[in-house]
Amino acid sequence: MVEILPSIMDSTCVDVRIFSNPPPRYGKSIFNKEGYYVKTDSTKATPEEIKNFKEWKQQISDIEKDTSKVIIAFDPKILPYEKEYEKIIVENFPKDTLLKIKTDKTKEYILDFKNIKLNGKFKLKNINEFDKENIFERKYKFNFSGILRVSGIKFDKKRENGILDVGFTCGRLCGYGNKIFIKKVKNKWKIIKMEETWIS
Repeated sequence: MVEILPSIMDSTCVDVRIFSNPPPRYGKSIFNKEGYYVKTDSTKATPEEIKNFKEWKQQISDIEKDTSKVIIAFDPKILPYEKEYEKIIVENFPKDTLLKIKTDKTKEYILDFKNIKLNGKFKLKNINEFDKENIFERKYKFNFSGILRVSGIKFDKKRENGILDVGFTCGRLCGYGNKIFIKKVKNKWKIIKMEETWIS
């Protein structure tokens, strides 16, 4: 987990200031005979739409240039991977499977994440330092972007492949989850595949 957590964050977490700020309308929407949207003709953008779009681009640019850290709430309590049996679909090991063992939900461990060197602008903060009931309603003096949760890893018999669940919540009705496949390559764990499992 220590080896793959930085990659998990880079591929899962987002800066909610950008994620929740889609581009404004820019042009005329084109529909087919059945009434379904086909495309937007940007050459038909009004002067106001052009102005709004330029302002939006500047906002995004300012956020991307912001060097302050984006804080992610993280639950260090790691619970077992919930599925009792899952196939690992790996190109080089199509027949390899995970250990078929019953999940003991009483087992858990605490990940000491504070010394893990992260990439980019994200920084983890223990979720227990937040008001978990009102975490998205509170005002913060830092850029709070969401909650990251990871499951324990289930390994194959040779302990060369593994699978885990990851979820990122960016609001009360905002979030998504992935099933992540990992592999040991030259004695280092790498993410080799991600599958979306849920979205809100």
